[in-house]
Amino acid sequence: MPNRKPKTENRKPAARKSPRNLGRFLLRLLGVALGGIFFYAGLQKHYHDWDFAEAVLAYQLAPMWLAGLVAAVLPWVELVAGGLLVLGLKRRSCLLLIVLLAASFLVVLAVTMARGLKIDCGCGLFFQRQVGVEALLEDLVLLAWAGGLYWWELQTVSRGQ
Repeated sequence: MPNRKPKTENRKPAARKSPRNLGRFLLRLLGVALGGIFFYAGLQKHYHDWDFAEAVLAYQLAPMWLAGLVAAVLPWVELVAGGLLVLGLKRRSCLLLIVLLAASFLVVLAVTMARGLKIDCGCGLFFQRQVGVEALLEDLVLLAWAGGLYWWELQTVSRGQ
């Protein structure tokens, strides 16, 4: 009986399930979830444009023309940033934009709470919710979430992966 070597050229290497790959997958999944949240919020603001415009005016932080501009542009910024993040395109740019949005929302909410205004937050996730601690905590979580993902993206680039 001749000595035969098993054929190995047709075999594919087994996929390795390393902790690094699992971590990347989970972080991508967190990015998709965050993008979905911002896409949904932008969609709600777009489809309820009058309600959102009234909410922006109620903050009394800008002249009417600027509040109208914010009400017209902000939903599209959220839609684009969230949608691209879901698709995995321009991740760092989208995350940076979401960090800036969440930080500015926090400032606006804090100023409004300090002024004692009892108004609808116009957040897009939950309409008919007053400006208060819940909205502030929600935006704080979104800021930490986006900031953490942005930091991870920067670490990934600096390691050359």
